[in-house]
Amino acid sequence: MAVEFDGLRDFAFGPSQDIPLQTQLYQELKTRILNGRLVPEMRLPSTRSLSQSLSVSRNTVNGALEQLKAEGYIKTKPGAGHYVSDDIPDNFLRADSIVSASIRPTCSRELSLSSMGQSLMGNTPVRVYGNGSFEAGVPDLQAFPLQKWGQIYQRHSQRASLLGYDCLQGYEPLRHVLAEYLRSSRGLLCSPDQVIITVGAQQAASIAIQILLENDDEVYVENPGYIGMRKAFEAHGVKPVGIPVGEQGIDVAALPRQPTGKLLCLTPTHQYPMGGIIPLANRLKILQWAADNGIWVLEDDYDSEYHYDHKPIAAMQGLGLQEQVIYIGSFSKVLYPGLRLGYLVVPERLVGACVKAKNHMAGQTAIVEQATTAEFIETGQFVRHIRKMRMLYKDKQRAILDSCREHLADVGTPQYTGAGMHIVLTFRPELCEKGLRDVDVVKEMTARNIFAGALSAYYLAQPLTQPLAQPQHQGVVLGFANTHVRDMSDKIKVIRQVIDSLL
Repeated sequence: MAVEFDGLRDFAFGPSQDIPLQTQLYQELKTRILNGRLVPEMRLPSTRSLSQSLSVSRNTVNGALEQLKAEGYIKTKPGAGHYVSDDIPDNFLRADSIVSASIRPTCSRELSLSSMGQSLMGNTPVRVYGNGSFEAGVPDLQAFPLQKWGQIYQRHSQRASLLGYDCLQGYEPLRHVLAEYLRSSRGLLCSPDQVIITVGAQQAASIAIQILLENDDEVYVENPGYIGMRKAFEAHGVKPVGIPVGEQGIDVAALPRQPTGKLLCLTPTHQYPMGGIIPLANRLKILQWAADNGIWVLEDDYDSEYHYDHKPIAAMQGLGLQEQVIYIGSFSKVLYPGLRLGYLVVPERLVGACVKAKNHMAGQTAIVEQATTAEFIETGQFVRHIRKMRMLYKDKQRAILDSCREHLADVGTPQYTGAGMHIVLTFRPELCEKGLRDVDVVKEMTARNIFAGALSAYYLAQPLTQPLAQPQHQGVVLGFANTHVRDMSDKIKVIRQVIDSLL
């Protein structure tokens, strides 16, 4: 004989406007079934009775019951109404708890993680980007030509042909205009068939690593250098070996004479973060060293468009050794980070393998965004935008340097060249001896809604073994592109206040 329902005498709908009444009723009935207050085969009142007793509409009651029925918590009997299901296993029912049931582990084998998973299980917080003042790598988002871009995007978003699948290598018109642009502006020797469109530069790096390297292989990286690239190496079980950086980028004299590594990764056109530019003679020496030792070269040309005092030196890929140079670029800084478009230029013999590696990761890249970017470049709006931003960023670089000299002259020394979207302020050694730490400065800046990177984080954690290695500096990496010229001085003053408070 069926057990009668005793009502929901002690239940009341909560005052929250965020949770609909139907959802509240569904959750309450589900909880009472799982904790045993509503037992199997118990008959529920009619929807009319429930709606009257709870002072809600029958639609609200019907919706809750239909959801419970769909999930198997209740069932219906023809002509007899709703009943609590008898198919819920006993080990799901917990009379000692009012929370949702859980499966009890019975296997003695411990669940394990991969080596990568274990390395990511620490307490280090995920980097949160503020997109505000002094966040390195963020362009002037207010200066982006949204109206023109939006018109192009809207037109392509209406094309049914772009709603399906496309070439894994990338949208062909984009690869064509991009190859032409790279040949004319950066001196690359490449065809559209060598270009692979990716989801940002990070995916481009991951593809190259998967194709070129094995676990425990050594790679030579700039020290200090780009954190994202270093993390990509470490995530794939590759061991970064630091090569010190000087005023002219990577120290060529510190390259090992008998290298055991397989790849050299560098930012030759504007070293990140210290800003050095590798002169032509040193680029040729690096390429000869790579040729003599069978070393791959991964060239990250991340902000080559922004040189203010002179034209940038041609990319290393165009100087020779094209069969050993992998070129990485991105639209994040020249357009906007949310676009998430990057690209690889690889030797022809590696194209197929790289495309397959991309397919294993994530498949194709968003097509409408690719089509919009292709037209933006082809119609000349991309070049016009770059020219506009180059003039704007030159003024911003001058403004931040003037502000640092005015407010932080006794704190640190700006490291910069006539290029890029950031400067580095290295702290004076005597302040560091007093206990000033860049990670503390960055933390306090973030609390005041001003963002920067701690220079010490750009160095490899393990001590360098090279005899010419520079000592680790303390300082802050300050992006200036997304800060208005008129606000620069006041923002720098806040950094001064933070440092004074810490000292």
